[in-house]
Amino acid sequence: MQYTELWQKLLKNRTAEDVRAVFGCCPPVAAVIGLDGNPEARPVSPKSGEGDALFFEAARSTRLYAELSTRPGISLLCRDPEGDAFLRIGAKVIFAEDEEADRAGIAVFFLTGAEAELTVEGEEKRFVLPDPAGVLRGITIRKKTELRDRLSKILLRREEGGPGSVSEDPFTVKLCDGALFLFAEEAKKLWPRMDVQPMERSSVYETWDERESFVRLAKRLIGNAVIAKPEDMTYWLNPETLTELYKGSL
Repeated sequence: MQYTELWQKLLKNRTAEDVRAVFGCCPPVAAVIGLDGNPEARPVSPKSGEGDALFFEAARSTRLYAELSTRPGISLLCRDPEGDAFLRIGAKVIFAEDEEADRAGIAVFFLTGAEAELTVEGEEKRFVLPDPAGVLRGITIRKKTELRDRLSKILLRREEGGPGSVSEDPFTVKLCDGALFLFAEEAKKLWPRMDVQPMERSSVYETWDERESFVRLAKRLIGNAVIAKPEDMTYWLNPETLTELYKGSL
């Protein structure tokens, strides 16, 4: 069979490099949760790369991008068209920063927490692919009631006080709102019923692209922060903290 060697190598080594090689000859299909809450099957485009990361591309105009932006879980399935080999990977999607792709209207994303199920000629293996080293994932909020309540207060104060309650500098306001959007999106995953709509009503951005650029900037500045106590939330959403981080990044 044409692809036997690639599948056997994957069975033996079980590395991201071997997965990419199989994807190159046996394109995967993605299962995602659609915008209406129902499961959907979508074609995906693997992107070449090195190391542990499994990268993919999706046009920002596609439903796949909208679906993954809303619910970042994904399951990938590919099979050897000429043999009895299957690979399924379940993972979480993280969107990467790629200015060149952004200008072309393409979103680049990679997988974290990837768990694989592999069957080759009746032999089955389960394994975990390591998370990419040195990647930027933004923030992690611990699921604690006091953190939800602190963020709710910050959002309400932002809505009631308007941009002037943040700063007189328009750039600082947009940067802080970018951080608030970043925190609000993460909070919605933990607490689906949490009211984070005030961010939409009081937004200072003229376009969606402008908002996304400031969210990406805030994500880069905050890095891989873990929010474990209310003081962490207050610190990272402080205009002075974000401004100093931005100045230090120049």
